[in-house]
Amino acid sequence: MVASLFALVLVFGFRGFGRHEGSSSALRAARAATRTRAPRPLARDDSDRDGLSDALEEALAARYAPAVVLAPGERNRPASTRWLLSRVAPPGMSAQDFGRALVAGQLNLGGADFSDEVRAGSGDSRDWVTYVHVYPRVDGGINVQYWFFYPYNQAPLFFDHEGDWEHITVDLGPGGAPRAVYFSEHGNNNPGVYRAWERVRRVGDHPIVLSARGTHASYPEQASVAWFDHVSQCRSVDGCADPVWRTWAAGGLANVGERGAAAGEGEVLAYGGGWGGGGHLLRSRAAPQSPPHQGGFSTAGFD
Repeated sequence: MVASLFALVLVFGFRGFGRHEGSSSALRAARAATRTRAPRPLARDDSDRDGLSDALEEALAARYAPAVVLAPGERNRPASTRWLLSRVAPPGMSAQDFGRALVAGQLNLGGADFSDEVRAGSGDSRDWVTYVHVYPRVDGGINVQYWFFYPYNQAPLFFDHEGDWEHITVDLGPGGAPRAVYFSEHGNNNPGVYRAWERVRRVGDHPIVLSARGTHASYPEQASVAWFDHVSQCRSVDGCADPVWRTWAAGGLANVGERGAAAGEGEVLAYGGGWGGGGHLLRSRAAPQSPPHQGGFSTAGFD
């Protein structure tokens, strides 16, 4: 028992330290070295000022949006920030006003624990919004990130936490062709586990993601799943008995823009606090911050 507990601490603790605490010193140095090469904003159709047109970002986001297969027995389903805020806002305050108060630093989400109903997420896939971050790389390519929000992460022992953010990143080469997908898995999430495009299981151009039960780590196939995680055994989405989240449908895609230049629903992600409580000693961990405050929200030097 002691040996197992120690192993779990190593996996979730030491590996997990990099999960929500920003980028490493090497990454910060690389960003600083390339910051002078930041792209020039377009004169038109570039609301997040990253040098890519909004129309192009929307088209790429739709083309490569993943199909996320939820695990059998998943009790903590996806949702959206708006869905969450509407359920935990102070009495008499709308989700929109609550979001504005969070961004302004007037309120936070670290009060009472989420109820069991909120932790369960939404049973209606129309509430499952995927948050997209499309940005140019210094090598001339483009990364398309897809961020998934789950109100609760249920993990072994004391590694539970509220407000679970997960993601994958599609790597497009300088010529625009897809080269790889990075799958965020626990501590390896900046950008994640690499899979060459030809090795990625897909529905057309839509990568298939296996979401681990409770922890929601993103896996490319069953063979790579950690010993403490459980995923769907479906080999494809056709005829799969487990819930398949077609992110380009369901609750849709929301382009969040860049740091300092948020777009649409991404505005509330400027909130710098955790998306839930601070955790309890030997029971749970602190909730993570919004994607733009995480190291995984990399912009390859274009911060």
